[in-house]
Amino acid sequence: MCLRSHRFPSLCLITGVLAALFMSVPLGFADAPEVERRLNERLFSGSTEAGRSATSIIDAYLTMSESPVPVGDDFNLTTIWPGMTGWDAISKWAAANEQMGVALLASQDKPLLGMPYGRSNVKDEWAEMNVVIDVAPGTGLTGVEYEYLYGAMETILCWATAEFYRLLEAEQYEDAFKIAIATNRLLRQGGEQEMIREKLWFLETLSFALSTQRDAMYAYLDRIPAALYKQLGTKDYPFINMGDDQRMRRLAMPEGDRIFVEYLLEEAFDRSGQADEARFAEIFGELQARETPLDRFGTKKRWARLATLHGSLDASKDKLVEVYDDWWRRWRSRQFEPIMDLPTAYSRLNEVRFAAVQLAVRDLEDVFRAREELITNINGTIFSAGLCGYRKTFENWPRDFSGVYSVYSVKRFDFDPYDSDYGGLTYKKLSRPLTVESPYGQLKVEDCILYALGRDHIDDQGAESTNDGAVGDIVIWPPLRQLARDEKLID
Repeated sequence: MCLRSHRFPSLCLITGVLAALFMSVPLGFADAPEVERRLNERLFSGSTEAGRSATSIIDAYLTMSESPVPVGDDFNLTTIWPGMTGWDAISKWAAANEQMGVALLASQDKPLLGMPYGRSNVKDEWAEMNVVIDVAPGTGLTGVEYEYLYGAMETILCWATAEFYRLLEAEQYEDAFKIAIATNRLLRQGGEQEMIREKLWFLETLSFALSTQRDAMYAYLDRIPAALYKQLGTKDYPFINMGDDQRMRRLAMPEGDRIFVEYLLEEAFDRSGQADEARFAEIFGELQARETPLDRFGTKKRWARLATLHGSLDASKDKLVEVYDDWWRRWRSRQFEPIMDLPTAYSRLNEVRFAAVQLAVRDLEDVFRAREELITNINGTIFSAGLCGYRKTFENWPRDFSGVYSVYSVKRFDFDPYDSDYGGLTYKKLSRPLTVESPYGQLKVEDCILYALGRDHIDDQGAESTNDGAVGDIVIWPPLRQLARDEKLID
């Protein structure tokens, strides 16, 4: 699924590049099952089959009928709603596949998705339908393909969104949000997968799922009962994952890429611990050619020369651990502690002596940003539900959060990850309409506004908003996409 937004085109590009690069790539020197074993040991450490949702979710997916519209740019969780073209067929498809809802509801309290690494580690029927994570050591990080995301998971999310809206249209509001919350929990489970690209996909997709649910809160404001908004703001959204707090400190940092790179290093060095010129050039020359295709010619010769200058296997592994230890300390730190302003261990790598580590390791900055966006969306959705509950009860929007805390939302989740003073989200009751520059065009916001500051940490008064906070603020309420639909700016 390539969500139509300002954030997801980059993921769409990555998906296309990965698909192209993986074709006709030999396994090289490595034994795939060994690295798969290492990845799965890390993923499943401390868990049991009963604590993983992948089996029941994927088995249910395989029984689903084909969607009436191909999953993609025009059919995904941000474009599905009752006002879309072809809604009747999509609604019937949702109703015909209720077994998926049963599986989602039954799996929502499990701690892990637990999608295994390696085609040989899933059921034959999964492999036949390409519901797999293909691991191909010897070809670098681009040798891992996450086929289950761009087929099974995309379809499940489309179904869940369609079913959510179908139930809302049928005035089954509680059942609709049960499906929505169960879907959120599935995505949060997927956020514990071990590879960076997987974690990015799940975190960003959960942010978009929450934004879709805010769209519905706004569109059905006059019909959804106040008691349901209260439940959403105090019991459901605050506990998408029972271990999470307002800063998502329990979300694990991805370690799979470190394991994969360590294995590549072992394959590229000889028994004495020195780089094997031929293997080193083959593995890392191929990796660079895939990362930077324009540099394809001459890369293996360059890496053959680097093999004679590169640090030993032990030194390279030590540097790899140092890079990840540094990232781990930052991951566990609060957003604005002094360590966050220091150069990373990755940025300090010697470009010659540790060229292989520098090339193969991905900087985790994108995951840090995705976590901040998700914190904003979870906390913002909690208080959006709280605002709606207050509005339904008192027939007016509150002056501030004092009347929303505790009764309609959980107070500790009033936290803005972009506020350098560790303050809360910004809420204002408006005395006159506010013009907001948005990804969908210029919009007028009335009554009230709720927003986070964005990456520049500057309060722009909500005058400009982007989905990821790269420019201006992040307006959470009212939902700008639904306002744009109402104004006929988008379909």
